[in-house]
Amino acid sequence: MKYEFGGIKTVIENYTKGGFVTNDLYSLEQAIRTNDKDKIKYFLLRLLEWYTENWMDICDNKFVINYDEHEKNRELIKEIYEGIDEVDFSQFIDRNDCNRKSEPVIFLSHSSTDTKYGNALEKLLSGIGIKKDQLIYTSHPLHKIPLDQNIYEYLRNSFSRKIFVIVLWSDEYLNRPACLNEMGAVWVTQSDYTNIYVPSFDFKNPKYAQCAVDTNRMGAILDGSENCKASIIELKDKLIKIFDLSVDERQWIYILDQFMTDISN
Repeated sequence: MKYEFGGIKTVIENYTKGGFVTNDLYSLEQAIRTNDKDKIKYFLLRLLEWYTENWMDICDNKFVINYDEHEKNRELIKEIYEGIDEVDFSQFIDRNDCNRKSEPVIFLSHSSTDTKYGNALEKLLSGIGIKKDQLIYTSHPLHKIPLDQNIYEYLRNSFSRKIFVIVLWSDEYLNRPACLNEMGAVWVTQSDYTNIYVPSFDFKNPKYAQCAVDTNRMGAILDGSENCKASIIELKDKLIKIFDLSVDERQWIYILDQFMTDISN
């Protein structure tokens, strides 16, 4: 499956960069890397369903000249899906995966259009003692992807650590395939996460209801309200336990007040 996946992905991505199928491809890749048979089956089925729903559009698209490749792709996915139960996945376990780093890290998944709120969160996290290398926040010079690193390879390697994800939801986030890929990785890796929303977020957005993570999970809306403040305090308490931090109470009051000011301006 690892060898066939590259071809499957290329054929689909040459046709579309649509967010949901791209998210499924990324999630399938993660499942293959972790040898998770159930998730591999699930995302193979999702790809088959995508082909069923889009087959007539592919055939009627005058710009598609590689119908045979799509037909072979669909048959290959179906063949792998139908035969996967017979595969012994224990023989594929990577012994190096057993020695994954135990040091936790925070991944702030966001759209680059929401850096006002992302930067406020970065300042808050740094204020309570989160170190530079314990936060991945690609819009900040201290926490960005290192020079010359492949973005997705770097994120994939980071997801091998004990990771806590902060999803900064906005309507723009839902429109960006890269953001949906990150969110899908949260679900695939079963990472712990907190939902945080920009004030303008539309909870009735149909794309939100289709997301892989639990959208009914209570989160924090960054609207400057008392509920917002209480949720941020809960987030701080959770991170203190995860990272074994110690925060001076007077310092924390100042950090929290600054955060509330930053998101309100």
